Amino acid sequence: MRKHLLIVVWFCLWLLPAHAADAPSSQAGGPQSPRLSALLAALDDKDPTALAAFWEEVAKVHTPLVEEVPDQPHDALYTFLIRADPADDVLNVRLGADFPMRTEHHTDAFQRLGNSNVWYLSYVLPKASRIFYRIRVPQGLHRSLASPARFTIDGVLYEHYLDPLNPKVFPEGKDHVDAPGSYYIGSEAPPNHYLQMHADVAGGSLEKFEIDSQVLSGKRTVTMYTPANYAGKGKLLPLILQFDGESYIIDVAAPTMLNNMIAQKAIPPVVVAFLHSQGTRNEDLQPNAKFQQFISAELVPWIRERYRISKDPKVNVVAGSSFGGLAAAYTAFVHPEIFGNVLSQSGSFWWSPTYLQDVSPSPNAGWMVKQFAESALKPLRFYMSVGSWESAGMLSGNRM
Repeated sequence: MRKHLLIVVWFCLWLLPAHAADAPSSQAGGPQSPRLSALLAALDDKDPTALAAFWEEVAKVHTPLVEEVPDQPHDALYTFLIRADPADDVLNVRLGADFPMRTEHHTDAFQRLGNSNVWYLSYVLPKASRIFYRIRVPQGLHRSLASPARFTIDGVLYEHYLDPLNPKVFPEGKDHVDAPGSYYIGSEAPPNHYLQMHADVAGGSLEKFEIDSQVLSGKRTVTMYTPANYAGKGKLLPLILQFDGESYIIDVAAPTMLNNMIAQKAIPPVVVAFLHSQGTRNEDLQPNAKFQQFISAELVPWIRERYRISKDPKVNVVAGSSFGGLAAAYTAFVHPEIFGNVLSQSGSFWWSPTYLQDVSPSPNAGWMVKQFAESALKPLRFYMSVGSWESAGMLSGNRM
């Protein structure tokens, strides 16, 4: 059974930051970074070449700058940089996206190095960290076309930008579902050997379908994955129902990981139903009876008519992240006769039916947790994960 859960765990590896305690940024008393301290000293000594040489170095090594921390062999000092206009005396710029926007340091602002055009922000973090971030600034009168995402925080609308000093972008290319961001993988972050395509690994097949749902009064798209050498006859295979299917196919490269894991016998062959969520995500993935009726009365029967999948809930998995994790838990709660295993990645267990009207923190938060606590024990197994840099509401809901 552990193997059946592992496959969905691997889907989410790109989205998982390493567990880490947030360290304070350098806000006063000069920079923590030895490299920046040396630059500041050179600038104080009126070295005319120091600043240009520094930016030439950054262009080669990129950001964040990573330096050793004395007596902390498994930690490093990560310094993020902005190359500003020399005339700028004030910058209202912060880091955004998953790090550190959801932590207590989400208000940390970049600091100026002396009177130079170097602005910086530093954190001590584990070398095993995987950091996904953007540059965050308040939106002006008109939205910038260069901004891939925007969020409202404490009543202020922020636009997010890629780090121009870091060429590493996830998801790569223009064909992606979720907004891209900059990323950095620490030197001790464990590698994922299943992410790379290999010429000697037989690939599975993907086929997209539209299902006319009478229950939902509309169409839903599902992309079906079948493993290599799948045929019309043979033993029944485990089923994985994956919410936000288009994101996992395109952004997370789940089919590549499936191919590699099956080829290396890390997991058995499986059939995966990637259920698309774009356009109907909020409508479908928040707990509701209609969507559950669609799954049990329309989607699963449709799959069983066309694919060799097991009816044994002990081998079938329902999976998702954020609202998808919430939906996965609710699906198994309502239909334990179909799915006996739940994979929840940063599940939105802070949710309640009245969350849009409630004042935060809401006394009604944790609705899904309460449903399980007040019901009879169900034959379900869970794999749950949440990043340690996520919000308090996300952390508490996933730890209850």
